[in-house]
Amino acid sequence: MRRLFFLSGVTLLAALTGGCAVTHIGGAKAPAFLPAPSAFDVQREIVFTPANWPAPLKADVYRPRGSGLLPAVLVIHGGGWARGSRDEMKNICKKLAAQGFIAVSVEYRFAPAFNFPAPVQDLQQALRWMHANATEQRIDVRRIGVWGYSAGAELASLLGVLSPGDPNFSEGLRVQAVVSGGTPVDLRIGASSKLISQYIGRPIAEAPELYLQASPIAYTSKDDPPMFLYHGSVDAIVGDINAKRMREALEREGVPVEMYIIHGLGHIATFFNGGAIDAGIDFLHRQLH
Repeated sequence: MRRLFFLSGVTLLAALTGGCAVTHIGGAKAPAFLPAPSAFDVQREIVFTPANWPAPLKADVYRPRGSGLLPAVLVIHGGGWARGSRDEMKNICKKLAAQGFIAVSVEYRFAPAFNFPAPVQDLQQALRWMHANATEQRIDVRRIGVWGYSAGAELASLLGVLSPGDPNFSEGLRVQAVVSGGTPVDLRIGASSKLISQYIGRPIAEAPELYLQASPIAYTSKDDPPMFLYHGSVDAIVGDINAKRMREALEREGVPVEMYIIHGLGHIATFFNGGAIDAGIDFLHRQLH
């Protein structure tokens, strides 16, 4: 997402303010009205990986002021698994912190130097850090959610759906809610994409099992946490069929799921859409508060 994207004035205004037609399935029919924001502090450049990790990785923690344990959200940026920065998620993190959530925005290792499942392992390490430092950071480990967009949403969704017995599952790191935007849910579709193939590290013909393991839709089960899926209806990078298929897969398992489709917006504009962000935070309020 480091490239510059030029939107028309009308489209940009709609993206930032949420002034677009929306289809919201499985959730509140009215727009989200969030509580008045509260003050928060930011602690930057925290190394969350142990000394023997392949690369030192950092987090920024946005923490509401006050005392007592709070729900927390692990926040994961996009960038095609090959680029991006936790700074790209700072608007979402600030909104989360102002609404009473501890937001932990993290980085992870990039392809092509590192391949799947390295980023998943990095994020699991971030969750371990959140558990290990829960008292100092005031994190209620019984109320941890995860939020990702684009490639970050694929990773966030995997953290949500992996269960005991699944490849790459890690005991004790289940999350309680997932917000997932612009999510590629089945990496077997579009496996010829350069971004996907370099993320996996091998062509699908050589390692079909890895493409399956990186596809959140392949691991939905009845014990998955509630999930909020948001997507632009004209997303030409990751089609909204991804959100629709994921919703159907979760519904078949009886998992609470909401789908929020913003009509007329593409992949980048949806990332900035204020209405979608507020709806995601409202979902987290209902799941974690």
